[in-house]
Amino acid sequence: MKKIMLFLAVSLISNLVFAQAKFEISGKYKTPVNGMLKVFYEDKLVDSLFVVDGKFKYTGKAEFPMAVNLWVDFKNLSKDVVVPSFTVYVGEKPTILELDTVTNKSFRTFLLTKVNFLQRNAFQGEFDKLKDEMKGLVSSKEEGKKKGQEIVLSFVEKSRSDIEKSILLSWYKNFIAKDKLKAFYENFSEEVKNTSYGISVKNAALTKYKLKIGELLPSFSQKDPDGKMLNIADLKGKYVLVDFWASWCVPCREENPNLLKAYKKFKDKNFEILGVSLDTKKDAWLGAISADGLTWKQVSDLKGWENEVASMFSILSVPASVLIDKEGRIIALNLRGEALDKKLTEILL
Repeated sequence: MKKIMLFLAVSLISNLVFAQAKFEISGKYKTPVNGMLKVFYEDKLVDSLFVVDGKFKYTGKAEFPMAVNLWVDFKNLSKDVVVPSFTVYVGEKPTILELDTVTNKSFRTFLLTKVNFLQRNAFQGEFDKLKDEMKGLVSSKEEGKKKGQEIVLSFVEKSRSDIEKSILLSWYKNFIAKDKLKAFYENFSEEVKNTSYGISVKNAALTKYKLKIGELLPSFSQKDPDGKMLNIADLKGKYVLVDFWASWCVPCREENPNLLKAYKKFKDKNFEILGVSLDTKKDAWLGAISADGLTWKQVSDLKGWENEVASMFSILSVPASVLIDKEGRIIALNLRGEALDKKLTEILL
């Protein structure tokens, strides 16, 4: 196992929710590695910089206790080796991290990041305490879910702001009763309701829905590639095909030419497509959209099989699709190729 030590400083001055503050990230590897460091604010790439002889420095601004995700691409690393990102929550106090890489072999080799906080802000400290207390608890077991809910709610009660509550609840939503999640969401400020955390809590509060022809499709919302929220209700008045897919899904990519053909034929006949991606990497998602020439609306929370919308509708495989009418009522499921063309011809021509 090759160990790499990284010292990271993150400074944030203000305690105010949604108030921007400057922070600095700098580090030095124990070994003189070279590569690229990519900086994401939640799921949005904001900058990238070189790591030269093990050294780097980054300064920027952030809002409230927000997730800063860091991806490290080491130079000359085999393409078969994956280095997942790691996350810190910026706060009012400098955060100093010491990082090791730990090799984990599966069907691909992962260089996992082991994080040791030498210094952390108040929210990160509470979040880490919660993670420690939740170790070993499983939400699928009644006893574990009950105990987990007690622990999470005790931390939520001590949270200083809605955004902190929403972060904790979104992380451990599977342990919390739906009525309690709904109550928390309804009491959030409008700003927090529209964050990815608020939306995650809202979606988790919804009852799992079994797709049935003839019933109304429940409303849902996710972010588009520009980070803007798109709600399925925004498309009311049109026939909409909700297409669940992913860049890594070969059958999905093979079906895309059929969708392109249908979209070109019917887009001026009050027809729209909304793609819901089960990707985890934004670059792969956007690359597939570009490569396949997909011009319709797209959304994703980049959580893979944990995608909130797919989970809500119990989507267990892709491609999968739902066709709804102008009122949002389900009129067909999983139409592909000629079957899709035939159905659209029947209702639109």
